[in-house]
Amino acid sequence: MSKYHKIVEDLKKAIRDGHYPRNGPLPSETALRRKYGVSRITAVKAMDELVKSGLVYRKQGRGSFVSKTARLESGHLGVIMPSLSFGEVFPVICHSLMRCAQRDGYTMFLRDIPDERPRKRADEACEIARAFLRENVAGVVLQPLAFLSRPERLTREILAMFEKAEVPVVLIDRDIDMGADPVRHDFVGIDNISAGRVLGRHALACGAKRVRFLMRPNCASIIRDRLDGVASAIGAERAKELAIVAEPDDVGALKAVFSRRTSRPDAVICESDYVAAVFRNTLSSFGVDVPEKVMVAGFDDVRCAVTTRPQLTTIHQPCEDIARIAYQTLRERMRDPSLPPRRILLPAPLVVRESMRRER
Repeated sequence: MSKYHKIVEDLKKAIRDGHYPRNGPLPSETALRRKYGVSRITAVKAMDELVKSGLVYRKQGRGSFVSKTARLESGHLGVIMPSLSFGEVFPVICHSLMRCAQRDGYTMFLRDIPDERPRKRADEACEIARAFLRENVAGVVLQPLAFLSRPERLTREILAMFEKAEVPVVLIDRDIDMGADPVRHDFVGIDNISAGRVLGRHALACGAKRVRFLMRPNCASIIRDRLDGVASAIGAERAKELAIVAEPDDVGALKAVFSRRTSRPDAVICESDYVAAVFRNTLSSFGVDVPEKVMVAGFDDVRCAVTTRPQLTTIHQPCEDIARIAYQTLRERMRDPSLPPRRILLPAPLVVRESMRRER
């Protein structure tokens, strides 16, 4: 490698690794001449190459500085996924994101937050955001916080950190209400209202007359979207009238509803496959068979949907497509921050299995 190319590559690497902050000064041409033992022409030529690449800009009489777009060359992206340890969907999405990043030569930083306490997970998510800023990430994929009394406030705080540092962010899995603030972020996920509507219509087509929706306390906003979709499909005037708010293994709360024969729900759509699988076991403890007495369905199409007996009717989460499009959206946002905010909703197909098949 020639000395000219070595200067260019060494400075590019130093910029990528964050040794020179944005708008920070680079070594002078005199310093480069001394360090590499080159002529002034070679030092100027190397700096000209960096200016042409967009990594560096010059100020007359003051020297050369790292440009705003240099972060694109940092080689570092970040993922903040507070629910990573609490479901099968999120590890698949994260692994797919990492494959996309590696293909383009990026390193994807991923920090797990295994603590079961929602407040602790929120605090750790904020600290991870600060760490990503220190590591000069070029962009971030963020799953908004949930299971708190005011989760959107904390998510907005994280978004504000990255916006101040001009780091683009794509939200994934669930969007947030920005209130009076203008929406400046992109979002990629499924249309949970439409997915709930599909399951509700399917329950009616299977002969259900009394459909309910099982959801855990303090659920995420996407669960309420699923409930709204089911309610719209069956013509319920108020979605809350369909909701059974309880843990799926809460025998005390569920027995009063499902142990009686008269007016018992004949179909229960659960917030997720995990909840549906646990709920199916609770029904079995009451002597209620699935699907003969109560049909059951879930969302996500994860492993427990096919290991549970009977296998669960569900909505398929296109995890790899979500990851691929979220990554593409982030890269587009990195290249052009002026793009209008985008809300990308992917189709989530119905998967019909035995838990909602009933002999007529």
